[in-house]
Amino acid sequence: MVKALGILDIVAAIVLLTVSVPGIPQGLVIVTVTLICLKGFIFIFDIASIFDVGAGILLLLSLFITLPFLLLLVFACLLGVKGILSLAA
Repeated sequence: MVKALGILDIVAAIVLLTVSVPGIPQGLVIVTVTLICLKGFIFIFDIASIFDVGAGILLLLSLFITLPFLLLLVFACLLGVKGILSLAA
C-alpha cells in the first residue's frame, strides 16, 4: 500500500512538471488531482499530506491559468522526493 502511494506521488510530480505542455490530456490532470487530494485528506494530520493537497490545488489551478514553472517545480520536487522515500522504505 505504501509503495502504491509512493508511485502516486511520483506520477503527480511528473504531471506537475508536464502540465504546461499543450498536449497533456486534461483527464489525466483531473484524475491526478482527485487521487492526490483524496490521499492528502485521508492522511491530513501528517505534515507531508499538506504538500499533497497543495499540489492538487496547483494542478487544478493550472487547468485554468498559467502558473510559474518554478512554483510547479518546487512542488514536483517535494512530491518526487516523498514518493522516492516511500518506495525506499
